[in-house]
Amino acid sequence: MVLDAEHWPLVGLVQLLRARPHPGCRLVTRADAPFPDDTRESEWRLRRSRHADDVNAEVREAVDREGYSLFRTGLSLLEILKS
Repeated sequence: MVLDAEHWPLVGLVQLLRARPHPGCRLVTRADAPFPDDTRESEWRLRRSRHADDVNAEVREAVDREGYSLFRTGLSLLEILKS
């Protein structure tokens, strides 16, 4: 069963993980779901778990659609403007 972003927060926790080799990269997954196939759990360190309703709706929608949300923190404006 797939829940939409409105109802998904009612069911549980998400995990927020930081990449070991790239500390600015973050991965958000559902705590009760298998780890994404394209990476290994050993490459990530758990930062915290949160209730799904404590996560941005856009992130929840990506997790619901893709099984995870991946983003990078600590970008400078120059890095964004160069891309």
